[in-house]
Amino acid sequence: MNRKGYRPLPTGTTAGWKKMDGNPLLEPSLSTMYDSYIIREDGIYKMWFSWRPAKAIMYTTSTDGISWELPQCVLTRVLDSWWEADKVSRPSVLKRDGKYHMWYTGHMIWSGALLAAIGYAVSDDGIHWSKPLTSPVLRPDHPWENQVIWTPNVMYDEEEKLFKMWYAGGATAGTESDALGYATSEDGIHWVKYPGNPVFVPDGNIPWEMAKVSAPFVWKRDGWYYMSYLGNDADMRGSNGLARSRDGITGWQRHPSNPVIAGSEGAWDHNCICKMQVMETKTGYMAWYNGGNRKIEELGIAYHDGFDLGFETEDGKWASNERGERPYLCPANITH
Repeated sequence: MNRKGYRPLPTGTTAGWKKMDGNPLLEPSLSTMYDSYIIREDGIYKMWFSWRPAKAIMYTTSTDGISWELPQCVLTRVLDSWWEADKVSRPSVLKRDGKYHMWYTGHMIWSGALLAAIGYAVSDDGIHWSKPLTSPVLRPDHPWENQVIWTPNVMYDEEEKLFKMWYAGGATAGTESDALGYATSEDGIHWVKYPGNPVFVPDGNIPWEMAKVSAPFVWKRDGWYYMSYLGNDADMRGSNGLARSRDGITGWQRHPSNPVIAGSEGAWDHNCICKMQVMETKTGYMAWYNGGNRKIEELGIAYHDGFDLGFETEDGKWASNERGERPYLCPANITH
């Protein structure tokens, strides 16, 4: 049988990324942990992550970002809420003006017009949180968003004096999101969505992300906005890729060797690589991601030596694809 044109599933890492040998983190008996957010403060790593058994957001600390203390529950659903009664998840945290600010996803049971929206909480210590509002700060209200917006990623731009949020939208019951949107705010509470949303959509010509894109994480360096994002293929297998843009909104360029982190055969993350958060270190990047092998999702780490992510060669030319350039046959052009 002629197999020419059939593209193998991407596995492992490219573009200088390496998974840590000691993955996964924490104790598997905790069951599914996903969509974490980490900040480093006074030599301590502080992590907030989603915990499926309690439908809540957990908190833990570490001195090295690898070995973590026993987590504690810090943010829970509100059972009589009209928008976050089912669960809370997917936090994005930053510290500003002496307080911790969290944007998170509130979920309703998979019925009705609103299934997920983005809420806001504030804390003096990152552990004891208050919710100053009874409504979400951002909700799905455009056709492309369908019934869900979630996975917020918020940064504060000191030059523009502006909060900037990237989020995913378009999911329906039991599926991932279709595309990524962008919004801005002067106070972190009142948000204005970019009129040209969505700003990033799946590419049907790229097999590993042809179905869905979701879970953005964005950071700035050397005049670029860099973004890690979750892509899903036609079988909904997830991997993580990189893209970059000059303004964080338009002209996104995908990394030539995407996905840069994919599942490893027979490993704990074989079935999916989901959200990845990237943090700069003195020598390069450290990234935390959640992956799974059918039954549960766990948290792992990947490293990148140096700050050149490999979009271009040293002479300024577009880098080659480390995964190869084999053509892909979609069902529409396969003949029998």
